[in-house]
Amino acid sequence: MSEIRAYIIKITGDVQGVFFRHHTVREAKKLGLLGWTQNEHDGSVTIFAQGDPEKVKELINWAHEGSPMATVQDVTVEVAEIDEALTKFEVR
Repeated sequence: MSEIRAYIIKITGDVQGVFFRHHTVREAKKLGLLGWTQNEHDGSVTIFAQGDPEKVKELINWAHEGSPMATVQDVTVEVAEIDEALTKFEVR
C-alpha cells in the first residue's frame, strides 16, 4: 500500500456558485480520496485531500480546470497533517 499524504489546496477565481464543490466531491470519490471542500469568505474554495499522493496529484491537476462553469485563476498547494478521523469526502 502506498504512503498516505494530506494536502490543503486553495483555488481562486470564479469558483463559487459554479458547482465547484459538488464536482470536487465527485472527482475525489472517483480517486478514492478522503477529505472535504468548502467555500471561503474571500471567494476562494479550499480542498483538504488525503490519500495516495499520486491520486491527490490527479485531483490537484483537475482543480486547475475545475467544474465546467468555473474560471480558475490560481491553485496553491501545501502539505497538511493527516486527519485520522476522516471517513469520506464531503462538502463543508
